[in-house]
Amino acid sequence: MSKKRIIGLIVGTLLSATVHSATVYVSDIQFVAIREGQDNNTRAVERGLKSGTPLEMLDQNNGYTKVRTPSGNEGWVADYFLSEDRVSRDQLERLQNQLEQSTNDKTNIANALTDAQQQIQKLNDTNITIGNENSQLKQRLADTAELARKAERIVAQNRDVSYQIESLKQQAATAVAQSEKLQNSTEQKWYLIGVATLLGGVFLGVALPLMRRKKNNTGSWS
Repeated sequence: MSKKRIIGLIVGTLLSATVHSATVYVSDIQFVAIREGQDNNTRAVERGLKSGTPLEMLDQNNGYTKVRTPSGNEGWVADYFLSEDRVSRDQLERLQNQLEQSTNDKTNIANALTDAQQQIQKLNDTNITIGNENSQLKQRLADTAELARKAERIVAQNRDVSYQIESLKQQAATAVAQSEKLQNSTEQKWYLIGVATLLGGVFLGVALPLMRRKKNNTGSWS
């Protein structure tokens, strides 16, 4: 085997490997047909490949490229129908999709922001309500504490009044006892006065006649 032939095989193998690893795209042509041979008169293996369809490169020869379609069909297509980059229409569609997605994302973010702001407002309103309720509870607690202090003062006053009442009861009992004692003394005093008056009357009733009788006797003797 000659040296040139060996070099040709090596180069062919390298080119074949390079072709197999590449991907090309159908150009801006509306529709492309894949044919069995390198001639437009050969039978079409697959028709209607849209612009931007990715094709796997299998071989290249005489301005034609052998490709494998996404459906698995293999055939030849002219190189001027192919592009190594995505076609402008496909890129435009992809950019439009990205723009639409970005718009949707922006709308979703705006809606989420609005929901978050509403939630924040609700939380602020709830916080204000809780603050007002807290103030009311503090006021009620203060009122309850004041009522408790008043109740303690009333209880203390009641205790003082009860003590005073008990003291007055004791004083009244002492006064009643003294009054009864004085009453008994007074009755005894009047009883003695009565007895003395009675005895005095009896004495006078007896003594006066005797004195008169004695006086009369003295006058007759003289």
